[in-house]
Amino acid sequence: MSSDFAFWKVGDGDPGEIFDGLADGATDTLEPHPDVAGFRSELLWRWPDLVDVLEPSEHDLVDSPEDAAKYVLLTLPVRMLGHLDGIYELARQYKLRGYSGVADEAF
Repeated sequence: MSSDFAFWKVGDGDPGEIFDGLADGATDTLEPHPDVAGFRSELLWRWPDLVDVLEPSEHDLVDSPEDAAKYVLLTLPVRMLGHLDGIYELARQYKLRGYSGVADEAF
């Protein structure tokens, strides 16, 4: 069992629709922003184990490198949910928007 969380800075549309689009690989409603890239880098620095549950993956970035600055999608297994408070705090520091798939609500 896992829980999905998406983070972005600049995007047009309903957060739930943006979230659903990301699950399908649609990133066209989001704009790149350095805060997203910074958030991604700091996430992986603080919690290197997130690399296996983070999208876009390094493999995905080969074809679409700009996506690293558009969004972060985390699929957290139960054993990693302890990171969630720290992840949310970091997202607040970067003033990111987002959506929780498990709560089905924007943050």
